[in-house]
Amino acid sequence: MEIEEIIATCSHPKVASAAVLSIGGAFRSRMALLAAASGVDVGEFVAARVGEFAETVDTCDRHGLRRAVARHPMPVLGGLQLIVEAALDDEGGRAWRNLDECEDRKRARQSAELS
Repeated sequence: MEIEEIIATCSHPKVASAAVLSIGGAFRSRMALLAAASGVDVGEFVAARVGEFAETVDTCDRHGLRRAVARHPMPVLGGLQLIVEAALDDEGGRAWRNLDECEDRKRARQSAELS
């Protein structure tokens, strides 16, 4: 549920801006710098990253991200931070993905379809 909530709410600049303000700290500072360098405000910058995630998210992302924020005291804010940080990762990595598990699920699904 949190992933859908993040996408539905934080793809709006005003909500994204408020979320970054709530997260605060180094994350807030980094978003302010990157947004200024891009010529947009923080909300627009973060909302764009969430929108990019929404276009590429798959089942493996959803499952891994849910697991990553399961024990977070504020799962929506924690998930937002993970999504944005992954979007800004030079390697394009999504740390919450367990690629072996994703491949196992894909093989199991394919086997079931062939049966």
